[in-house]
Amino acid sequence: MRDPSLPLRYRASSFRSLLNLHAPFGFHGTEQHLCALLGARRTSPWPPRRARDWTEAELLQALDALEKSRASHLRYRAVLAERRSREKAEHRRQPTRGDRAALDRVEWLKDADEAARRHPGSREARRDARPS
Repeated sequence: MRDPSLPLRYRASSFRSLLNLHAPFGFHGTEQHLCALLGARRTSPWPPRRARDWTEAELLQALDALEKSRASHLRYRAVLAERRSREKAEHRRQPTRGDRAALDRVEWLKDADEAARRHPGSREARRDARPS
């Protein structure tokens, strides 16, 4: 995609294929988010952007933004997996509802520090809040 010797339409088509692999808001939602993030103007509101609608500068900026988002999601999942391994060793076999909700939450950039903290479910929060 970054090879300037390839025609722009091929590179843009490859970029749209990448959106199939990492699309936190769905394919069209992620594409629209990238357009809004870059301030890219659209030739028409519908159909969505086609390969011929991207300029080279927009395409490279969109690729950088998409790579940054994907890297944050991968870091988040790695930190969460490490924490879950420790919890399983402590016999906490199931993630809390809060953990599952945080993992499934739709976000452009995931915070790896958040994955390191346990998100107690409502039952666990009530149990911990009881006076001893």
